Amino acid sequence: MLALAIQGIGGMNAFAAGVLYEFRKNEIEPELISATSGAIYSTYLYLDSNPEAIQQYYEEFTEEERDLIPDELQFMRNVMFGVSGKFRPIHPMERFAENYPFSEPKQWMNFFFPAKVFHPTYPDSFYEKMAKRFSASSVGIMINAYHYEKDKAILYLNEAAMMKTNLEPGETKDYIVKEMSAEGIRNSLQLLQYGERKGEYDGAYQFNPVIGPLKKASKIILITVESIEKSLHKIENYFDTQDFLLKMLFKNALHSELRNIRLINKLIDEGIVTHQRYHPIDIQIIQPSTYRGYFDYFVEDYPFFQDGIKQGSEFISKSHSTWR
Repeated sequence: MLALAIQGIGGMNAFAAGVLYEFRKNEIEPELISATSGAIYSTYLYLDSNPEAIQQYYEEFTEEERDLIPDELQFMRNVMFGVSGKFRPIHPMERFAENYPFSEPKQWMNFFFPAKVFHPTYPDSFYEKMAKRFSASSVGIMINAYHYEKDKAILYLNEAAMMKTNLEPGETKDYIVKEMSAEGIRNSLQLLQYGERKGEYDGAYQFNPVIGPLKKASKIILITVESIEKSLHKIENYFDTQDFLLKMLFKNALHSELRNIRLINKLIDEGIVTHQRYHPIDIQIIQPSTYRGYFDYFVEDYPFFQDGIKQGSEFISKSHSTWR
């Protein structure tokens, strides 16, 4: 069984989309996909009946951003005015109403330094069309949100994913498992800056992506948003620091999962683990060769999409037919 594990976040989503486009062209079909945050939409495009859907989307989506405006200015524009059809900034008067009458220091703090600074503006149809396609797919699709109070990952799975992972709706010591739904997709895209939604946030802050249930597969391809082997950028200012902190969240969760897989493989190779429930897992990583930083979180870049195509093509060439 072949599984894909796909990282996603902001302006880095284009890379995974490029890899998926190249896989689609070369008819590499996984049986399971674990997608987190913005990679959820890339997966939706990957499953489109039109094999050119990903390419067409990124050509159209990034066309208006192929200009001479520096990334820093585009970032500030999006912070101040939002992105049409995606999110808008929370007006100060909205925060004023939430904290009035300012009788406690905490209310002043929440007004001047709020956690919730944007409001998502995607229409309901955005989530509903994804849920419909995922639910109908024979490819097992798993996405994840984070339950703040229970400190657990919430896994939203379509029927095919439940069959292939042997997971079923309910709560385990590791996960809360639910059926795929438009509501689940909405919650899985709920950034910290949007505030919580029914106690849930975007799952990327905990697992980006979830790999554990994919261990039923014998082969896993992990697609990342940044090189997990080394940093591609020096830490020179405050914004580099913030970018580093977020990237380290992603890296550390992955390193833990990768170490577990490598340990089991080693124990199997040495004959220490012989139980039939355990099997070797061949895991390979496809990662960017270029860097996207703090000011790129709101802006998807077409060259980054092209880098995904390039890295996906090189992976296929090196792997020949063993990953088909």
